[in-house]
Amino acid sequence: METVVIRWNVELETWFVSPITQDQDTPHWLSFDEWATEQTDLAAFRFILNGENYVCRWLTLPGVQGRHLAKALPFALEESLIEDISHYHLVTAGKIGKFNHRVYCNQIDAFNRLMEACELHHIQLRQLIPETSLVDNHCLIRSADYWLINIPGIAEAKVHESALPAFLEGICGELEADSIEQITLIDSSLDSANLLKTQIESNFSGVISKIEVRHGSFNGQRSTALNNKCCDLLTAEFKPVETKKDTPAAWWKPIAALAACWCVFSFTQISLENKQLIAQQEQVKSETIALYKRLFPGERVRFLERQIRSKVKGDSTQVSAGVMVMLQQASKALQQENLKQTIQWQSFRFNDRQNQLVIDLTSKTLAQLQSYKSALEQQGLSVEIAQATNDDKGVKGRLKIGAAA
Repeated sequence: METVVIRWNVELETWFVSPITQDQDTPHWLSFDEWATEQTDLAAFRFILNGENYVCRWLTLPGVQGRHLAKALPFALEESLIEDISHYHLVTAGKIGKFNHRVYCNQIDAFNRLMEACELHHIQLRQLIPETSLVDNHCLIRSADYWLINIPGIAEAKVHESALPAFLEGICGELEADSIEQITLIDSSLDSANLLKTQIESNFSGVISKIEVRHGSFNGQRSTALNNKCCDLLTAEFKPVETKKDTPAAWWKPIAALAACWCVFSFTQISLENKQLIAQQEQVKSETIALYKRLFPGERVRFLERQIRSKVKGDSTQVSAGVMVMLQQASKALQQENLKQTIQWQSFRFNDRQNQLVIDLTSKTLAQLQSYKSALEQQGLSVEIAQATNDDKGVKGRLKIGAAA
């Protein structure tokens, strides 16, 4: 991903671009349109925003938590900016201690024009880096006719050399003695750097504890900083969106999608069937327990399957087997001649001593009760109507059923 420097010209109301060169400090500016026509379609770039096109502020906001910072910034900055606060895009980028925050203020209109220019020329803007953020901490470094200043917690700016004394007076005039422990002046000309050191020591003595002079250039320091993690002004609505080139879909993707759909469908179907089987199992179990309690009242159900087997195969094998046979035959008789629609069992119990199955039931007419008795007798059972009572709802009856003689 290539990196270039950009600058917004307020008078011409257009963006200019300068490629990064290591052999000269003075940039060679081209209009954005002229530069963009030479770039390939959808080429990705990161831009270094010229320090003249934004303002950096260090704000002390005691008691403001991180989640409330965005709401507090407009109130803290509105009196220090020329235009209305709503015209600025605010980006927080680091802090010192708990409450001292660094904020970059950029004009929204210029940002919108940059995004429109990139979209028009099919340029993918991936990162927008403030120029002064590439300067080492506690440094003043010369770049052509400007000084780039980075004193964390106090000032970060790009200032013309003619305005530097006034700028330093503005920030040092509000500071107490020894507020700045150390600054380093970096210039390709040591004579120029030493002259500035003398001016600072004579005019702002006591504010800055120590001043060092070092030979160097902003180009070298910028290259080193770009290899590390950099601040990015593209946040909120300016956050870049990935633009993908149209490429033919892989042949296997439709097959994979179909297989995934089939797996999801199969899993869903199996899950539903399992739920239905579990529900049926619980229903059968509850009905079996109810039947067991009716057949053997007063007996505690602990191990249902074992208890049923013991009843069938245990001490009263013949009696228990007889009960099961009579229940089967009584149910089978109920299926004949549509008797199930007119006769309903209310309860049944087994008299172990008399070897009789007693069924309490209801029917609509006495004739239907007689029909059910006949159907039972056809099954080879001995049947006695022990009780039959008429009321408004039909006939309540009790049948005593024994094994065939």
